[in-house]
Amino acid sequence: FKASNDTVYTFEASLSKQERAMVHLLCRKLNLRSKSSGKGDRRHVSVYQRKKKSKTLAKKANKKDANTLNEKKHISSFEFSEKSKNVLLDMFMHYPPGQDQTGEGKLNERTEKIPKSRGRRDEIFLRPPMSKNEIAKKVESLARKVEKSPRLEEIFMKRSKLPIASFKDVITSTVANHQVVLICGETGCGKTTQVPQYLLDYMWAKGESCKVLCTQPRRISAITVSERIAQERGETIGDTVGYKIRLEAKGGRQSSVVFCTSGVLLRVLVSSRESQSGESHMTTEKCISEITHIVVDEIHERDRYSDFMLTILRDLLPVYPDLRLVLMSATIDAERFSEYFGGCPIIRVPGFTHP
Repeated sequence: FKASNDTVYTFEASLSKQERAMVHLLCRKLNLRSKSSGKGDRRHVSVYQRKKKSKTLAKKANKKDANTLNEKKHISSFEFSEKSKNVLLDMFMHYPPGQDQTGEGKLNERTEKIPKSRGRRDEIFLRPPMSKNEIAKKVESLARKVEKSPRLEEIFMKRSKLPIASFKDVITSTVANHQVVLICGETGCGKTTQVPQYLLDYMWAKGESCKVLCTQPRRISAITVSERIAQERGETIGDTVGYKIRLEAKGGRQSSVVFCTSGVLLRVLVSSRESQSGESHMTTEKCISEITHIVVDEIHERDRYSDFMLTILRDLLPVYPDLRLVLMSATIDAERFSEYFGGCPIIRVPGFTHP
């Protein structure tokens, strides 16, 4: 049967179950297909020849493989200069390719439409253009809200009882006199929600606008903490307080306090560091220069972004002398972080667990 031109051979139904199994086993060894059909006494097994590939199809496949190999051999290679590398790196940082732009066959296609959000992606990091009168109105509005709302009044009373509340003046004065400050507080002392507000209130009390950028190691933390601070100030998220994480943002240039993940800030810092070698990247440099405070929380966790971020920040501090860096950590390795930033002052705050 295997040597003949027949395509199928059916055995009689008299074969036993063991004999049919033997037929199936032999078919697999001989590269034949077999199939049992029928029920009871009528069950039988059929053997089929496998279809042979035509010589024409085989030739076409071989020719296609040869053409592909020749194309790969003729691909030319070239090197970029250091200036070109910096330009390309900055371009990919600001306009990263999407999933629909990274597959094969996309090299010669041009994206006609660029989302508007890409053109405004750094606007949330710019300092609010607020006058002294506008700042005074903001402060008066907050005071009126506290007087009229029993809920806000209760929140302010609870804030005043946090362990970190007694360190408010120490924190603001130390930050004003030192470029880098390390706040070492136990869990529950209130440093995550209160320090950004202390810095904001201090700048507003002087009649100056500010951009306080706070980092959190996780997306959910950036969202929940920003929402909590907005609630404590009687506002909705996106006004004075906002957040920016990957593919999502609430707020804009009007937001004086912005929470983001460590990865988002690292992307901005890398762009700024690379853009210093050229003159066509003033947007990123302006973004960094308009940030007044950077608050890095949970530095003791040492996630995959924080170490790189702290390294770049230490290099950028001499370039931006007006920038203030506030590091916040648990009691672990406080002295080590202080030494890394030239022996910056450490403010130690006791803590308790919230009920």
